[in-house]
Amino acid sequence: MAAAVRGDDDAEVVAWLHDVAEDCPALAARIEAFPAPLREAVQLLNRDAAPDADSYYARIAAHPLALKVKQADLDDNADPQRLAMLDAATAWRLRGKYAHARAALGI
Repeated sequence: MAAAVRGDDDAEVVAWLHDVAEDCPALAARIEAFPAPLREAVQLLNRDAAPDADSYYARIAAHPLALKVKQADLDDNADPQRLAMLDAATAWRLRGKYAHARAALGI
């Protein structure tokens, strides 16, 4: 995902930190060392901070940096080759989830 936003240093940092926050909770506290705008974007990308999916997407849509990273994340997750490796029911469910996300984000 970070490669998809290469050339935008802030977006690249947020892409990496977003994965750290999700995949390495023990390291999440280290994100506090980064500048506030980057921390804010990472926080917005954390689903646990939103009460529901539509609130999650609305907050991201209002934040250009978080939106740019989320779009790259969706592009990566919805890659047809990636979805082809899944069973048909899961791939179908995820396609619907990603379509809903794109609509909610306005992308």
